[in-house]
Amino acid sequence: MKGYEFSRLLPSETWPLRAAILWPEKEVGPGCELDVDAAEGALHFGIKQDGLVVCVGSFLPQVHPENSELTYRLRAMATSASHRKKGLGRMLIQGALAELMKVQVKGVWADARHAALGFYARLDWEVSGPTYEVTNRGLHRLVWVRIDE
Repeated sequence: MKGYEFSRLLPSETWPLRAAILWPEKEVGPGCELDVDAAEGALHFGIKQDGLVVCVGSFLPQVHPENSELTYRLRAMATSASHRKKGLGRMLIQGALAELMKVQVKGVWADARHAALGFYARLDWEVSGPTYEVTNRGLHRLVWVRIDE
């Protein structure tokens, strides 16, 4: 997409969007770090415009508890409010999945907020399982995609 660049990020580069979009009760800083951000194999990606990070997602090695084919988990995906509806989420997911395929990842799963279910469905991710509540975050469902086929 013209004017936007997909890139790897340091975990700390994801913190501003995590705080602004996902966890507004938190200040930008170490409080926005996930306990698995520095795990071996953790990958953090973003979309930048003129050097500014406007979309983020973290892909972490975590096997789904019910499906051992799904070996990576997407967490803390967020897009700046002023950059939504431009295809950046799709660009991030497509770029990340291409990188994960290079290291033979078989599939990715996520706990998706209900508001994002249509986004994942449009990307051909399966939406499955019951609805469940994540404390302070609202209703979620499991989404997943195979990338080794």
